[in-house]
Amino acid sequence: MIHMRKLQKLIAAERTTFSPYTSLSPRAISRIASKCRKDEIADAHILIKEFMAELATIHYWDGDTHDDIWRSIELFRAILQKVR
Repeated sequence: MIHMRKLQKLIAAERTTFSPYTSLSPRAISRIASKCRKDEIADAHILIKEFMAELATIHYWDGDTHDDIWRSIELFRAILQKVR
């Protein structure tokens, strides 16, 4: 059984399309941030660190994967910037 983090559930609930290339609106990011508590904030920081570590393992020629990872990092950073 796959366990989905609460932060992932909050993000999934705001997605209107299931394309990984579609960005969430600033309003959606604000709604996610408003529902984040200590655990989700900590989780976002952990995920950013994990993604940064993963970047170091990706081959230089794999630009698509780099882009996907950076897109995720930027999403979590945007959420953290909106957390009150």
